[in-house]
Amino acid sequence: MPKASEHKTKAAHNRQFLDGIACDGFPDWAAVVAFYTAVHLVERVRAASGDGHSENHDDRLAYVANNHAEIHTALHILQNASMLARYQSRGDFFTQFQPEDVQTRLIDQFLAAIDAYVVTRLGD
Repeated sequence: MPKASEHKTKAAHNRQFLDGIACDGFPDWAAVVAFYTAVHLVERVRAASGDGHSENHDDRLAYVANNHAEIHTALHILQNASMLARYQSRGDFFTQFQPEDVQTRLIDQFLAAIDAYVVTRLGD
C-alpha cells in the first residue's frame, strides 16, 4: 500500500501534468486527470489517518462521505465527470461540460477545494 508521502508525490505529479496540458484542447482528459489528482489527495488523507487504502472508487467515495463530508460533493462530481469522459461519447461529455467549465468548475473549484482541505489537515 502506498504511503501518504507517495500519494502526495503522485498528486503533485498529476497536477503538474494537468497544469501543462491545454484544457481547452483536451477538456475531457483534463477532467480525468483532475479526478485522479483528487484520488491521490484523498488517499493521502486516508493513509495518513491510518485508515488503509480504498478498494475501488465506490469504497473511496463512501469513505469520504463518512469521514470527510466537506469534500464529498467535490469528489463525487469529479468522479462522475471522469467516468463520463472515459466511458461515454465525446458528445455526451460536452453536453454536460463546456471546455471552460472543466477549468473553472472541475479544476479551479472542486479539485482546488479538495486540495485545500488536504493541505489544511496535513500541511503542504
